Amino acid sequence: MRASKIVSTIVLASIFSLNGVVTFAAEDTKPLGAKSKTHISFTASEEPTGPVDPTDPNKPVDPDQPIDPTDPENPGTGNEGALAIDYVSNIVFGEKEIESGDTIYNAMNENPFVQVTDKRGTGAGWTLSAQTNGFKTEAGKQLKGAELSFKNGHVKTRTDNVSTAPIGNDVVFSNADAKVIMSAKKDAGRGTWLDVFSGEADNNENVQLKVLEGSADANIEYSAEINWTLANAPK
Repeated sequence: MRASKIVSTIVLASIFSLNGVVTFAAEDTKPLGAKSKTHISFTASEEPTGPVDPTDPNKPVDPDQPIDPTDPENPGTGNEGALAIDYVSNIVFGEKEIESGDTIYNAMNENPFVQVTDKRGTGAGWTLSAQTNGFKTEAGKQLKGAELSFKNGHVKTRTDNVSTAPIGNDVVFSNADAKVIMSAKKDAGRGTWLDVFSGEADNNENVQLKVLEGSADANIEYSAEINWTLANAPK
C-alpha cells in the first residue's frame, strides 16, 4: 500500500506540474501588434493612347492587323495630352449607282468608331462634337442636300473601368452646325471610351448618306471632311 501511494503522489505531482507549465506558457505568449504605411500619388499622363478593339475593348490589339479593314491605313490620331481623341474612322461608301428618287446609301465600314481618353484625373467631364462642310468634288461642286447620319452607337470601355459612362447621341449632319456625339458629365468618362456604330460589313445601316434626287453627277468623287472637337468640360 505504501508503494502504491508513493506512485500516485508522483503521478499527481507530474500532472499538476504539467498543467502549471501549460498555464504559465499561455499567460506569457501574448500577440504583439505593429503598423506600417504605404503611399501613392498620381500625375496626368500626356502620352498618346492607341486605338483599342471596337468589338471588344478588352481584347489585345494585333499591331500587324488594321483596326478597321475598310480603313486599313488609319493608325489612329496619335494625339498627345491627358484629354485626347485617339481614333476616328474614315467613313467609306464606295462606288454607288445613281437611283431614281431620294436614296440612302449605307457605309461599308462594319465597326466605325471614335475613341476618347481622359487621363487628367480631375473628373471635370468633356464633350465630343463634330461638324462637316458637306460633300464636294475636287472642283468644289456641292452634293446638294446630302445628309450624313450616325445612329445606334454603343458606348464601350474595358470591363474593369469603374468610371460612369459618357452619353452617346444619334446625329444627322444636315448643315455646318456642330453636333454632340458624346458627352461626359462631372466624374464621368474617365479612362478610354469608344462610341461604336456597328452594322453589317459593306452594308452598315447605322452610318448612312442620304442623297437627294438630281443632285449627283456620275463618274465624279464627292468627299467631305468631318472635323472633331473635344472640349474639356461637359456641355
